[in-house]
Amino acid sequence: MLDLRQGEEKASWINVKTAGPNPGKRYGHTMNFVKPFLVVFGGHIGNDLSNDTWVLSIEKTPFTWEKLAMKHDSPPARDYHSTATCNIGMASGMVVVFGGRAADQTPLNDSWGLRKHRDGSWEWIKAPNKGTKVPSLRYQVTLCKSKTI
Repeated sequence: MLDLRQGEEKASWINVKTAGPNPGKRYGHTMNFVKPFLVVFGGHIGNDLSNDTWVLSIEKTPFTWEKLAMKHDSPPARDYHSTATCNIGMASGMVVVFGGRAADQTPLNDSWGLRKHRDGSWEWIKAPNKGTKVPSLRYQVTLCKSKTI
């Protein structure tokens, strides 16, 4: 973790120890900050793609990873997808996932949102398509957040 508590001029990388199970080695995944959590989704694990979701609270030590158990649908397994955390409006605090590559190597163009509810539960929601135009199939792209829509 990049420690900026002493300002940018004295920033330093620190190795953060965690307790318990963790997401393990993977690539093609994403990580987002949703205060006070780091959220890891999907990616390639060994010979398989994953759609698991892990959260790490960085509010107090010991930092402990938690694998989220979803009650409803989750996005299909994927790698090289894009994510961003919304910070305005009704979607504030939601992690948005777009596209990626499926297990059969085909590109995807679906969108999903991950939200933490007040009762502490997390839920994936498939974004509705409200028009006839949909983004083209793609992976290895970037999402960014904007202050205006």
